[in-house]
Amino acid sequence: LPIVYNTSGWEREQILRILDGVVDIYLPDFKYWDPDMSAEYSSEATSYPEITKKAILEMHRQVGVAKPARNGLMQRGLMIRHLVMPNDTSGSEKIMEWIADNLPKDTYINIMAQYSPLFKAFEYPNLSRRITREEYVRVVKKAKELRLVNLDIQGYWWLKL
Repeated sequence: LPIVYNTSGWEREQILRILDGVVDIYLPDFKYWDPDMSAEYSSEATSYPEITKKAILEMHRQVGVAKPARNGLMQRGLMIRHLVMPNDTSGSEKIMEWIADNLPKDTYINIMAQYSPLFKAFEYPNLSRRITREEYVRVVKKAKELRLVNLDIQGYWWLKL
């Protein structure tokens, strides 16, 4: 039974090194590219992008690229999740560029479309609506242009590129 570490991505490398050999599957989010955005929308976390990049590299060093076993189930590897947010709040295309430049092209990336404004999101004009089809398609197209090949794309209607 694989051990899955589900995380926001904001992890210290020292802690991840302790988990080397324990965790089979890392499932980090990569939420923001811009430190100003992470500070504004995630509790003043200006260090989020830099810490997350280092953490993802360490996770990859430990478990490599996620590939399903013969039975179709994932047993080991890195599976990055990225939530596309309205008005490019998350810096999605830059995140895809960083992944393409720093990790293998077959890195598993779940490009999520389900952003829904809740609670205090309505206090921020940039976050007060769902994403558009065009916003999502732009990110998927960018990932494909960068030759990222292991994309988990959500919803059949998004696929009509």
